[in-house]
Amino acid sequence: MATTLRTILFILLFAFITQIQFNLDADKTATRQLKNALELAVHDAALAVNPEQLGNGRIVFDQDKAIDKLKASLEKNLDIKSGSGFVYTPNENSFYNNDIFLLHLEFIDDSYPRTYPFTYVNDQFKIMETVDGPSVIAVISTESPRWFVGDSSLIRQAAVYEYKK
Repeated sequence: MATTLRTILFILLFAFITQIQFNLDADKTATRQLKNALELAVHDAALAVNPEQLGNGRIVFDQDKAIDKLKASLEKNLDIKSGSGFVYTPNENSFYNNDIFLLHLEFIDDSYPRTYPFTYVNDQFKIMETVDGPSVIAVISTESPRWFVGDSSLIRQAAVYEYKK
């Protein structure tokens, strides 16, 4: 009887540890994918530069085109589709289960005169970055796609793409 109880206990312990491991792996994978996709998206958005201003030696972002490029990049790299505003819904075969939110998008360019480098600070998202030139800054968030039921884990990633002056 003691051997049977120990065996059951070890099986339950193994199942519990396996559940934790699968959930942690899902957290790590989702965090890495969000960061990589956001890095690519802010890069793509930063390519939307006003050509007339560029001809005058100034980097000024065409924000409408930049937002379109950012959305298209996120949709492609995360297998999601954009809904209203900056809310993205996972496609059927996406790794993610919950909506993904673009919480913050900011363009720092030469449309406003400033000297570089300067320290960009966003207290809301706890971002502090030394910016050496015009930049695109974005913050994205979602809940981790856990395999097993448990406390949800909120994942938030930020990315900055800058032109050096």
